[in-house]
Amino acid sequence: MKRKRFVQLLAVVTAAATLFTASPVFAADANGSVGAGTIEGASDTATNSSSTAENGAAESKTTTVTSAGSETAGSSSSGSTDTTETGSPAAENKNSGDNAAESTVMTASKESESAEADSASDSSETKDTSEESEEEKKETEEKDDKDDTQEIPVVSYAAHVQQKGWPAEDTVSGTDAPTFAGFTGKRLRVEAIRASVKGDQNLGITYNTYVQRKGWTGSQSDGAVAGTTGQSLRVEAIVMELTGTDADKYDLYYRVHVQSFGWLAWAKNGEVAGTTNLSRRIEAYEVAIVKKGEAAPERSAARNVAYLTVPTVTYQTHVQRYGWSQGEVSNGALSGTTGQGLRMEALKIHLGNTTGFTGGISYCSHIQRLGWEQNWKSDGVMTGTEGKGLRLEAIRIRLTGEMANCFDVYYRTHVQRFGWTGWASNGADCGSAGYGYRLEAIEIRIVAKGWGAPGSTANTFHQYTIRDTYPQACARLDQVGWNLRSALNAAAGLRYVSTSYALTASNVSTIASYGFTTGRGDCYVMACCFYEMAKALGYDAHVMFGYVPLRSEGLGVHSWVEIDNYQGGTGVFDPDFQHESGSDGFNLYYGKPGTWRYTSGSRIN
Repeated sequence: MKRKRFVQLLAVVTAAATLFTASPVFAADANGSVGAGTIEGASDTATNSSSTAENGAAESKTTTVTSAGSETAGSSSSGSTDTTETGSPAAENKNSGDNAAESTVMTASKESESAEADSASDSSETKDTSEESEEEKKETEEKDDKDDTQEIPVVSYAAHVQQKGWPAEDTVSGTDAPTFAGFTGKRLRVEAIRASVKGDQNLGITYNTYVQRKGWTGSQSDGAVAGTTGQSLRVEAIVMELTGTDADKYDLYYRVHVQSFGWLAWAKNGEVAGTTNLSRRIEAYEVAIVKKGEAAPERSAARNVAYLTVPTVTYQTHVQRYGWSQGEVSNGALSGTTGQGLRMEALKIHLGNTTGFTGGISYCSHIQRLGWEQNWKSDGVMTGTEGKGLRLEAIRIRLTGEMANCFDVYYRTHVQRFGWTGWASNGADCGSAGYGYRLEAIEIRIVAKGWGAPGSTANTFHQYTIRDTYPQACARLDQVGWNLRSALNAAAGLRYVSTSYALTASNVSTIASYGFTTGRGDCYVMACCFYEMAKALGYDAHVMFGYVPLRSEGLGVHSWVEIDNYQGGTGVFDPDFQHESGSDGFNLYYGKPGTWRYTSGSRIN
């Protein structure tokens, strides 16, 4: 009996285990019947177990669950009551089945609840994921909006100002309205600056100052002082730049208020703001930080540039034998030749680096035979002549427009016989006129208004003031030909008459004028006429006074001409010797056979 009950109990346990592991989940309906729950992917077939023979092996009985919740189990109908007494084998089997069914229903109910909870959990998780996605999107949008409205770092900056020193509080940069350090309208110089960035630990600032007489003083950063204090030196230009890992997120703008010019335009990220070599003080400056790529704050400015400096002057000369081949030079360099006896024949001048200034440069020249040009040439146009063999004798150069208000132009020339002149300026005559001396070289410089000349301003122009001999010499050369041989022949061709002139340096022109006007004269007149024509031709001529033997014994006073640097030496030219002897008086040398013996000769000019 005990063995039999044990076998029955084992069958019940086995059946329950089978139902727990293999049966679908069931849920009781409102009438107490068992209905099929729907589990995705589960089979609609369940198996009920009953006890079998004594070996305890469980034998399966197939139970089909319909969608309506009815079940078919062998010959038993759904919901029937088993009337077999308890304790009998059949009843025991029945009770075992009932217990198993009850256990199955309870288990199924719990599993159904678990499945519903899992399903709800899955649904909740799906919903949460969706909600999280929406929330994340919203957070991203809010973050972007926050980034768009995030506060821009600011610069705290100050200026050490003449008579004022450092301010009690530093200025803080802004973009909506001007916030500058220093003063405008009080003619006070900024002498030093300092600056630092607030609002971003990954952002710094560097800055440098261009100081009167010192130039660039060296870069400083994050609150250190750039410039000088206690030395009464003006700051003339500044450079500023952001540093640090966040520097690529922003642009740094800054501008300066400059003496005589007012507010200049904004400089940006390391550009120069202010002036150099103009002797102009910075009176105030303003700084602003904006997001990378954004425009500078809107401000009115007197200039559309941030930086002003002295323009570059470039020039080129056309020189005898060389032409234009020497090329251009700039800012005070020598153009032309010295010591070679070569004439300048033409000149071109133009300006560079004129950003921020209106106006230009004009010039005109005094040309052999032609005198002063009637019209000024400008900005690279040629003054003088080319291919005519005519020398330049003097030059005038001036600036125009705003250039003339801000700068002075200085120039000096190397003149035949005189050498370097002093520095002329702003349209004044430089060189010579009336002597027939050639210009050989030139130097030109531009400086800030009021800076003064680069050197001496004495003897800038040599004017031959005695009568009008030069035009008379040119007129005679026009008649006989523009060469030295023709000039000598013309002087020797005067009709000989004695005069009462005393030969001195001051009356050479007067004596020559007499010969050109009357067509006659003595050795003084012939020598002076030839001298004036030789000068007009550009030669380094000098009137000589001395003695020569007379036919009637003794020595007589006499005059002739020497020309330096003629064919490698000093030539002797004597029109009176040619007139009286009939021999050639062209390019003699002292002691030449057949010529006169010149005694005690000396130059009078």
